[in-house]
Amino acid sequence: MAQPPIPLEPRNDPYQQALRNTSQIILKRLLHFESLPSTNAYLKDRGALGEREGLIILADTQTAGIGRLTRPWHSPVGGLYFSILLRPMTIKASDAPLITLTAGLAVAMVLQSALGLKPSLKWPNDVLIANKKVAGILTEATLIGDDIEYIVAGIGINANMALIDFPQPLQTTATTLQECLQHRIELPRLFSYLIGQLEFWYIRLRDQGFKAISPHYRPLCTTLGKHVVIELGDGQLKGLAKDIEPDGSLVLETGSGRQLIRTGDVISARHTGEDK
Repeated sequence: MAQPPIPLEPRNDPYQQALRNTSQIILKRLLHFESLPSTNAYLKDRGALGEREGLIILADTQTAGIGRLTRPWHSPVGGLYFSILLRPMTIKASDAPLITLTAGLAVAMVLQSALGLKPSLKWPNDVLIANKKVAGILTEATLIGDDIEYIVAGIGINANMALIDFPQPLQTTATTLQECLQHRIELPRLFSYLIGQLEFWYIRLRDQGFKAISPHYRPLCTTLGKHVVIELGDGQLKGLAKDIEPDGSLVLETGSGRQLIRTGDVISARHTGEDK
């Protein structure tokens, strides 16, 4: 029988020290592992056992990380991979996708304010720099009827690695913070900034709804105003991305009329002459 993974000793852990330097309103507890198959999978198991809101699971590498639509998430050493457990009692189950948008905004704000980069957001879960993916969000909700029991939001950031560390197909579509800045960054400090921003925007979403997020999200969302091709579970849909609904759905103008897309993956986008 396989032994459960053992977290690192917290006493001298720089990530534990970084967490203590943040506001710690909600995200107060951290378990740090050298390696896990998936931080989301580990935290979902803890959530199912009744773990209270606020636990963070961080791993230096993942051996079976997953992204949206069950795609593998390449997780070499040098990246920042962690998941947070939330129990947003004021958010309806139908609005759970808003956690993804909010987490993406938090990541973009840190890259912009702390690192001086110019990130953009691709609906619903990618953070880009110069149109290349630098971070992704995977949000998984467990429901009881129409209510959210808990949400696990996983965040993966390509940080201190070179493009040659990625499989060949990803080397033209992905980027890393190291590539953008031409130097390595201090991951615990980045983690501290991220936790502070995640708490700030999550509390605003929880207490005020998406109306508190939308004015900040929309200017960064480069999906809006473009003709897009969206990969759905059972096919593709083409149209003009016009807006984002209060529940996080993408408003798509197609040849057959207006469509609301709740889940999907934008696989192609091109500019149009229309404004957002």
